[in-house]
Amino acid sequence: MTALVREFNAFLRDQVNLNQTRVDTLQARVSSLDAFLADDSVLADLVADDVIPQGSFAHKTIIRPYTGNDFDADVLLPMDEQSGWAPKKYTVELQKALEASSRYAGRATLGKRCVTIDYADDFHIDVVPFVTRADGLTYITHRIDDEWIRQDPIALTSWIEDTARITNGHLIRVIRLVKYLRDRSSLNVASVVLTALLTGRVHSFAGVDDYKNVATTLVSLVENLNDYIGPMTTVPWVDDRIGQNLANRLTPSGFTNLQSQVNTWARKMRAALDAPADESLDLWREIFGHKFGTPSSSALVLAASAAPIETYEKREAPGEQFMERDHHIPVQLDRSVRFRLVGRMSSTQRAKGRYRPLNATGNHVPIGRSLSFTIEDCTVEPPYDVYWKVRNAGIEAVERNSLRGQITRGGGTRFESSLFPGNHWVQAWIVKNGVAVATDTQDVTITKR
Repeated sequence: MTALVREFNAFLRDQVNLNQTRVDTLQARVSSLDAFLADDSVLADLVADDVIPQGSFAHKTIIRPYTGNDFDADVLLPMDEQSGWAPKKYTVELQKALEASSRYAGRATLGKRCVTIDYADDFHIDVVPFVTRADGLTYITHRIDDEWIRQDPIALTSWIEDTARITNGHLIRVIRLVKYLRDRSSLNVASVVLTALLTGRVHSFAGVDDYKNVATTLVSLVENLNDYIGPMTTVPWVDDRIGQNLANRLTPSGFTNLQSQVNTWARKMRAALDAPADESLDLWREIFGHKFGTPSSSALVLAASAAPIETYEKREAPGEQFMERDHHIPVQLDRSVRFRLVGRMSSTQRAKGRYRPLNATGNHVPIGRSLSFTIEDCTVEPPYDVYWKVRNAGIEAVERNSLRGQITRGGGTRFESSLFPGNHWVQAWIVKNGVAVATDTQDVTITKR
């Protein structure tokens, strides 16, 4: 088995992932839009909470746009239900509010379910009114049909986030890789359908090596997907987590094409993974193209220039501690026990102090929020100890000398605050009889103002 860990990481970084400049731009524009709608727009009194990332933005599966395409962020705008308003009025009034501002005038276009804000570069934001109605359920609206559409994208995002943890986070990388292949094929399958199909193929009882790295996770999930859809004679039901079908936009011919393509990928990927090291690279290039395993021109330029600022997102930080090395606690994870580390953030004052689970927003957190992290659904028999690590990363963390990374013993809940932007994370261990038997990690992406 040849995993080519270094090659996959480089390919994701240089060819697949949205580059950091675009990520920063996306987050800054969404934060700016959020502040405008809640504080300065004529709709401010109707806005119930922060905008909520959805789709690829929330799932962290956005990839670099293919030739001729742009990239986008989808966000939900929580709004209070208004007596006498028809469903279409929410979208119409949102577009009017944006057009009334000097910042968004001439950029806001009405869509069927959203208002699209176009920017000068290859980027746009789709803003979808999101209303909790008197029945306590959440809806979006369809402007053309003037009807309510029952949706709960938060449930879908939470499911993907929770499932990704089973794969050590590799599920998200696999989805990006499959979307990269889709964009270079004849497939016409929506990202959310691909995402749900692949997420549904993750098994908590999988073999210990199935999700060990990107390559093994990719082969495992694509083979499982092939086994699942290969025998089907009709388009499958793809659950949106509230009992509705995501695949209703997938045509019979489109599904047949997907079956054929997944079958080809599964066969070729298995051959590439099982090949000897001297053959594996060429086989992966037959799948991903000649850029796989080849340093990009930007990477070569970077290597030849002055060293970039180290943000310690992928490397051990100065002073960072580890359970075995620094606390002499052996880590022997027991697959028969588990727990969930659940992060929550305080909401806006308008939302009356309700705490929102981080995984419902793709782990995006504005600056200035209170955060709580709680051990939940723990199957380890007490008594046991809980150990915590909080790690910051990014340029501001370096400049503030606040990378952290120390490990401390504590209770079942930990409180923090979102003070500065960056990709941060919190990790917890359950220690039973002096051995760490379970661990979980909660990502925290603090966005710029």
